[in-house]
Amino acid sequence: MKEKFEKFLKVHWKLIVGVMALVLVTSGILLFQDLEAKEKLVTIAEDTNSEDVVKNEESQVTEVPDEETKVSMSETSKEETKKTTDIVEPTSKVEDTIEENEATTKNTETKSEEKDTTVNTEVVKPTEKPDSNPETTVTETPTTAAKYVPISEGWKATDSAKGDITSAQKADIDALIETWRAGALTDAELKGQIISYLEEQNIDYMEVSVTSKGYALFDKVPEIDLRDGGNLYSFVGTYSTGKQNPDETNKTVCYNWSAFVF
Repeated sequence: MKEKFEKFLKVHWKLIVGVMALVLVTSGILLFQDLEAKEKLVTIAEDTNSEDVVKNEESQVTEVPDEETKVSMSETSKEETKKTTDIVEPTSKVEDTIEENEATTKNTETKSEEKDTTVNTEVVKPTEKPDSNPETTVTETPTTAAKYVPISEGWKATDSAKGDITSAQKADIDALIETWRAGALTDAELKGQIISYLEEQNIDYMEVSVTSKGYALFDKVPEIDLRDGGNLYSFVGTYSTGKQNPDETNKTVCYNWSAFVF
């Protein structure tokens, strides 16, 4: 242990000496400060004792005031009391005026608030209720094209006319046409009967044409207008099947029946 302590001293002797010097310096400073504080306390005590003595002597020296001084003192006291009353009275008046002003300001404020409330009640209007029935927006439905209705089935138009033959001869040929329209004669049979009738009547002719298969398409009933003075004999009739065209156009399938004598 001694060896370690000796080594420690050899290595750190400067530091130890410095610490001890600092301790001595600080202790000396503290002692000096304590001495100064004690001296100050002594001087203060001496000063206070001397002042008390002087005050006691002055109190003993002061003489009793004369009667004149008493009178003057009483007058001065009266004047001072008057001044204080004069001062107190205006201050009380000022306080009264301040209270009155505060009351008037409060009244004006309340009146202004009442006015504001009345104005607000006049300006504010009740919110209008929304219409229960809003405007209905009309949605236009696209108009589809009207569906085509075909012409009904049956004979729709017939007419006949004559040329250089008599009315009786025309009536005979019309009778043959009616049997043909009824389906009792074919096209060839009708043509043969008309030729034989012309030869019997010694009527000169050039040609006889008969057909019942003249395919035609009509969107409405056609009009037929034959006039006398043309061919020796003419007949035209339109028969409707009552069926729409297969390609769905707005037309009806019909057949033109015709018989001509030239």
